[in-house]
Amino acid sequence: MNTLGVHRVGLMLYLGDLPIRVGGFHPLGTNEIVINRRLVKAPLEDGDRANIFTLLLHEYLHSLGYVDEGEVRSLTYRISAENFGRDHPVTRAAVVGPWPKIDIGEYEDIVENLNLELIRDFEKVESHYII
Repeated sequence: MNTLGVHRVGLMLYLGDLPIRVGGFHPLGTNEIVINRRLVKAPLEDGDRANIFTLLLHEYLHSLGYVDEGEVRSLTYRISAENFGRDHPVTRAAVVGPWPKIDIGEYEDIVENLNLELIRDFEKVESHYII
């Protein structure tokens, strides 16, 4: 990642049925990122790609070893603003996330099974990374 001068490779991406208030998570010590399937596939209208990018960037930062949520949120905003500009949808998504556009009342928060789905070819060795 150019902004921070660090990167990692070998990540695996999963979509999972998480509580709607959880965007994703990175199990410490693994090469896995899990993103909330319901947020990725929700009808978000404008900005859905920005929200997905922001969720991925946030969890990618966790995979780099940043554990503190406040620090990761701040870095997500900083990286977005530096690379896309303060008024870009990605930078706005780094502040508010996808939740303002979702009727949370439509979703049940209790999730009994994560129902993980591996996203094949998420990371190709010959490609550049997120930023």
